[in-house]
Amino acid sequence: MEMYDVVERLSRGTFGTIYLCERKHNKRKLVIKLIHTDLTGDDLKNAKNEVAILKSLNHPNVIEYHDSYVKGDTFYIMMEYAEHGNLQEFIAKRRLEYLSPQAVMNFFCQILMGLDHIHEKGIIHRDLKCENIFLTGINQDVIKIGDFGIAKLLCNNHMAKTIIGTYNYVAPELCDGKPYDSKSDIWALGCILYELCQMEKLFEGTISNVVLSIANGKLKTINIKRYGKQMQILLNLLLQTDPKERPDTKTLMTLGDIFPTLHCLSVNLGCIF
Repeated sequence: MEMYDVVERLSRGTFGTIYLCERKHNKRKLVIKLIHTDLTGDDLKNAKNEVAILKSLNHPNVIEYHDSYVKGDTFYIMMEYAEHGNLQEFIAKRRLEYLSPQAVMNFFCQILMGLDHIHEKGIIHRDLKCENIFLTGINQDVIKIGDFGIAKLLCNNHMAKTIIGTYNYVAPELCDGKPYDSKSDIWALGCILYELCQMEKLFEGTISNVVLSIANGKLKTINIKRYGKQMQILLNLLLQTDPKERPDTKTLMTLGDIFPTLHCLSVNLGCIF
């Protein structure tokens, strides 16, 4: 930490403490996670898991890993700082100031591209939610997926079994205690799309009520007049109860309503990223 000045503490939990820091030689801001190694073995294991995952990822829509090391009884992880906070904070500040259909698609497609890269690496995020999606860029228009503390590498295409994640975004197969794969992230992506359109969570209430609503397939609809039928069709596709019926990221990227936005984002990579 000798090379950094601490600007502020961003958060603190059982897993560790997160600081916004600034490099002394070039004033570049970074996020540094400090995990004390005298915590339980699972905490340290999760920290090392996050580092291994971050090292394997390299995409404009994924938080960039910089470095990590152990010093004394502390494990340090340095990563990219997203100066405009997370998507949950962004939505909360807007309240009922709805996004335009194109703005929704711009955000959605960037999350999709980042998620496609993650899935290409054989990784399920397992906690994809607005709180773990970060905003950068001059106009708060660049999306970065982060927080891989509970992500899981699927070796040999095995199905994951550990029930983990945030209950508002948990897929039906997890509610049923069934094995799951990357399609659980697609369900969470659908929940995020709804949130981008309606400025509220798709599932709210107590854990038991949310799980019951998810299991029973009780889904709210978006404002069709504002976003059109195709957006609702896309939402329904992402939120299929049967994970086999949900498209993977590659299939989604070829859809006629999504591809034009993906193309524009790719063409403007030099301006946006």
